Amino acid sequence: MGMKHDFPKSTLFPFNKFVMVLLKDRQYWIDAVRSFACICVLMTHSPIPSTVEGRIFIPVYNFCAVGGASILFFMISGALVLYKRQEFFSFIKKRISRIVLPMVIWTIVSLIVACLEGKLEWNEMLDKIWMIPFAPQVSTYWFIYVIFGIYLLTPIISTWLANTERREVEVMLLLWGCTLLFPFVQSDIVQRMIAFAGGYFYYFYGYLGFAILGYYLRRYVTFEKCSWRLIVAPFIVIVCVMAVYPTNIVPHSVLQNRLAFPAVLLAISYFLLLKHVPMIHWLKRFVYQFAQHSFGIYLVHMLVMRSVLWPILEPLQITHAIAIPMITLSTAIISFAIVWGIGKVVPFSKYIVGV
Repeated sequence: MGMKHDFPKSTLFPFNKFVMVLLKDRQYWIDAVRSFACICVLMTHSPIPSTVEGRIFIPVYNFCAVGGASILFFMISGALVLYKRQEFFSFIKKRISRIVLPMVIWTIVSLIVACLEGKLEWNEMLDKIWMIPFAPQVSTYWFIYVIFGIYLLTPIISTWLANTERREVEVMLLLWGCTLLFPFVQSDIVQRMIAFAGGYFYYFYGYLGFAILGYYLRRYVTFEKCSWRLIVAPFIVIVCVMAVYPTNIVPHSVLQNRLAFPAVLLAISYFLLLKHVPMIHWLKRFVYQFAQHSFGIYLVHMLVMRSVLWPILEPLQITHAIAIPMITLSTAIISFAIVWGIGKVVPFSKYIVGV
């Protein structure tokens, strides 16, 4: 998930040869989006299951994060890989080595740790290993299976986008956007349209739209076309959600549904905000490094939470209002250190952590 930049050698930062990202670099915002999305993923997974104090904060945190977590990763993937035509075999070969192989390795590591902790039997682990090609054996790795499916379509979709008009892309996104309203409609007919193979919108409803949306926002939406409203939009949406959440007017499952309109609106706002709002110059070098290691952080973060942080913090029964930010930040630091260390010490680390 890392993106390479070309930098002058004179800009290297002493520690770990951190790279100074120039203010005029037009691509730094991609690192900002990827880093923010990674932090949001950590936030959604950070609540300690057994902690009761402050549970009202979980859905609020989740809603703020769900619009920036996997949705932004899908969008930034589309903004990158759909922006130019891709040769099928070389493209897929690279994704297998940099995404699929690390996922398989860390799935096995996670299963071994579960066995050592007594949460899984060794014979069950073997059964789960055999099932890795067919379904995620670590629940948080569902994203990799979905994004790889999108990657299989990327050479076809990128060719279509390169030869189509902007209005055609907008019509496609408009139709896809209509499906984001379906979760609000509690109807058997609507559910049949999206939930079963053969339904009218079954093959149209889902995550591919996020990738095309990311491509569209990168190619066609510039700062001049973005109004100040896009900056305040996320906060307005968050305030509205916090206002309606206690009333249960809108089902809580809908508010936290990544395929529902509120979360997507929030993701669009995050994307454009990070794309167009200037970043402090010195911060860019750290954002670049974090973004380069974001996929590895994604792979190891649940091990850090479940095996290190949760056992330490669980007896303290810290309220979620404090625990969620604390665990998110701690996980980010520890996971980054692990991935950075593997990248520096272990040969062929790109096949292990994608760096």
